[in-house]
Amino acid sequence: MAGVLAVGAAVVSQQVPPAAAQATCQHFPEVKAAIDNVIDKDAALGANFRKQFKEGADSIYIIEQLVDAAMGKKVDICRYDVAEYLTKRGFPPPH
Repeated sequence: MAGVLAVGAAVVSQQVPPAAAQATCQHFPEVKAAIDNVIDKDAALGANFRKQFKEGADSIYIIEQLVDAAMGKKVDICRYDVAEYLTKRGFPPPH
């Protein structure tokens, strides 16, 4: 049993500290604005997003495809926050 605890302690010590995880999502305000643009401001993109989501596509994947490549990378970096935001907006990604 002590060996299991030691392994568990080793795993905990290798986790990314919360501050580092937060730092990786410094782009989230920009990503959030891009998501809002896709869903609310651009009628064609919004219709495309809703159609694909209704058909069962992953909402994060759809967003990544509908924004430019640089923003798609930022969406990927902020994946956790993006998932939380899309869930609040009513478009939860599959888990």
